[in-house]
Amino acid sequence: MTPRTTKPSRVLSASCAGADPMGGRLGGGADAGTDGVLAGLRVVELGSGVSAPFCARLFADYGADVIKLEPPAKGDESRRWGPFPQDVPDPEKSGSFFFLNTGKRSIQLDPALPRDRARLASLLADADLFIENQRPSQMRDWGLDPGSLTEAYPDLVTVSITPYGCTGPYADWNGYDLNAYHLTACGSRYCGRIDEAPLEQGTFSSEFFAAVAGAAWAMASLLGRHLLGGGQHLDVACSEVVAALFVGSQNIGAYAQDGRYEKRSGRGMSLAAPASILPCADGHVWIIALETAQWHGLRRAMGNPEWACVELFDDMFERGRNSDILYPLLEDWTRQYPKLEIMDRCQAEGCPATALFTTEDLARSSHLLGRGAVVEMSHPKLGRVLNLGAPIRLDDGLPVERASAPLLGASDAEIGAALCAAPSGVSADAPRPWRTPRSSVGARGSAPRPAGRAGSSAEPHGDERGARLPLEGVRVANFGWAWAGPAAGQVLGLLGAEVYKIETRARIDINRTLPPFAGGVPDPDRSLQNHAGWAGNGSVQLNLKKPEARELARSLVAVSDVAIENFGPGVMDKLELGYDRLREVCPDLIMVSMPGAGTSGPLSHLRTYGNSLGGISGIDELTGYFGEGPIPMENAFADPYTGVAAAWSALLALEQRRRTGRGQRVDCSQQEALMQLVGPLFMDYALNTRCAGTAGNRHPLGAAAPHGVFPCQGEDRWISIVVCTDQEWRGLVQAMDDPAWSRSFDDLASRLAGIDALHEHLSRWTAGFQDRELAEHLQSHGVAAAPVLDVADLLSDPQYIARETFIEVTHPLGFEETIYGAYIKASRRPVEVRPGPAIGQDNDYVFREILGLSERRIRQLVADEVIY
Repeated sequence: MTPRTTKPSRVLSASCAGADPMGGRLGGGADAGTDGVLAGLRVVELGSGVSAPFCARLFADYGADVIKLEPPAKGDESRRWGPFPQDVPDPEKSGSFFFLNTGKRSIQLDPALPRDRARLASLLADADLFIENQRPSQMRDWGLDPGSLTEAYPDLVTVSITPYGCTGPYADWNGYDLNAYHLTACGSRYCGRIDEAPLEQGTFSSEFFAAVAGAAWAMASLLGRHLLGGGQHLDVACSEVVAALFVGSQNIGAYAQDGRYEKRSGRGMSLAAPASILPCADGHVWIIALETAQWHGLRRAMGNPEWACVELFDDMFERGRNSDILYPLLEDWTRQYPKLEIMDRCQAEGCPATALFTTEDLARSSHLLGRGAVVEMSHPKLGRVLNLGAPIRLDDGLPVERASAPLLGASDAEIGAALCAAPSGVSADAPRPWRTPRSSVGARGSAPRPAGRAGSSAEPHGDERGARLPLEGVRVANFGWAWAGPAAGQVLGLLGAEVYKIETRARIDINRTLPPFAGGVPDPDRSLQNHAGWAGNGSVQLNLKKPEARELARSLVAVSDVAIENFGPGVMDKLELGYDRLREVCPDLIMVSMPGAGTSGPLSHLRTYGNSLGGISGIDELTGYFGEGPIPMENAFADPYTGVAAAWSALLALEQRRRTGRGQRVDCSQQEALMQLVGPLFMDYALNTRCAGTAGNRHPLGAAAPHGVFPCQGEDRWISIVVCTDQEWRGLVQAMDDPAWSRSFDDLASRLAGIDALHEHLSRWTAGFQDRELAEHLQSHGVAAAPVLDVADLLSDPQYIARETFIEVTHPLGFEETIYGAYIKASRRPVEVRPGPAIGQDNDYVFREILGLSERRIRQLVADEVIY
């Protein structure tokens, strides 16, 4: 293999940047005056609610022309969700629709009608990307199943986002976000009190997560169509994304090894402490101090009380075992001070505590307003109104201002006339940069040497063995730490990039220190907590405290396309590895920085953990039992979510470089990425100056009833049930044999008004059934219901078995382990998933083959603990 010590030449289609971004027969887009990163990309969205609309909105945020198809007269269901100004329903004034659909065009179209199917066919023939979230059986009825779409539109990338996926025994089950979320074991494991129902986070968690993951994989598929041999279908199951990336990552290996798993406590992280939400004088704070230096910083912030200096609290695991003693002592202190004062005092001492922000705090934050994370927009019916800004800050290519969300059918005349004028095919003179032959987005990488036995992957439809992965040829230097940085690298690695995590035994990554360990042998290479979350990353040892190691890191970056880091503020600059220094050796480098609160602004200094990011993003103020205070999510939901968002941002920057030849720094504020989950609730403050609070498992916007988790036979067994339509209500009544009490709840208004009584009636009824038996019974009547799984259920659930969500692999050290597989099913090329790396497993390949070091030089660097 020839060493790559210099950058290969790359053909860049920079001329595309000058093409008319909205040219062609379908007319100008909603924001045609803005030349964004994705200008010229045409997206068709057949979506409703959250998942597909948010996925499509991410493309609109960066310049794509998104044409939204809505049911005639009714429109997207979120038009009926609200919140509405002064609580007066108006489908053109829905805050959630406004948030989820900015920058799009809207036409009314019903695929059930032959004439409209012909119009849809013409739209898809002119599209690059199709995003939908319809039930698979409905898509089959319309002739829009994956096989038919691939055959009719071979260059089209299609993203199908559904609760359970397009394949498997649950594929055609009725389902909503709550059902998908609780099928992941997330609530059972991490959220709520053990003697009460498991909780969701007060928003549409699984749908937002699936939307971001779908956007990242779609972007890679678009960039790599020349490698794939055309477009492809991406099957995104909301339940699978969360079950794999969040719950499975840190639980499934331990359970598969020894049958051990934990359940929610309602208090905070169970393994170590402090890591929980505590009350303070004016709200709540996240107190998290796991590492020794952080604990000492917290002690200083509290004035070094005598109790905090006892040996009992010296170790984070000891503090976890004694949390029932620790937390009341901490609470005595936090109750004395306001949340921002506690945050400031702790941060000044190196402790990553954060305040819990309400939606009002977000709207009034000078930090977020100054960064454009909260913006004011115009709407023809709402007037000037606050909204959350686009989640990623690009140095090069961010649209100046997004267009507003469309009125229903606002583009009917414009697009309808264009379709009538040219009903069959794309205009020959329409400049379309996304339809021209596209060069590779990176040409530095070469196939890494596999380590360990790869796991099998479910065979998707239309598998084409000759296809390559879309990011082959891209090389990534991953300086990421813990979970979020490696999670970003994992996405790129699964999609074909060559990714190397840079780490050292001089400071073992915290994720490698977490038990349980394979075979019960404590060893940073055997932590089952991190192997799934790091799968797809390689590993190179460099002790960055040493100048020679930093020079080698710069040499690796010089022959890389992307660098990723998620250290605290200023760390990379202190290591002489900041963006300005790295672009000296790699002028077109894309550097993705993942600071807690961004690289600029008054809060850019914040040190955070994934857990505490839920506080400053606003999610934690929404999470808890109805009418009570917040309950902590007991693991870092933010880490895998923002990791996927960071991968999405890297892909945007790769496209910008392909067009212009320029690299750039990407500011992926984890706070701002995670804030998007609060968007629909943020709009209630924007429209009514009303702060949302905890809602339990109720619909976040009060748009459905029943909507909750109900007890079943057995210890801690539950079922999720959601009824959004009167037809579903009639199905539920029939399934219950028409109880007399049901007649008081025949319409949504009465169900919402009496939701407490309704849920009590349902709880008494469901308690007499087994969860899975009842779910199947309700599904047979068209009711959205699913068992609430715990960790032990994940490996035996028929849907996850059918989709090969969890797979067995052989670690490089030789032991067998269970990790998650490809959580998105791609039709062109199945992904092979290798286990997380052993420390330094790729040293020989990187230092010898890529950097061209001699054997003698390598031995000396090892002896000097540079390679260490």
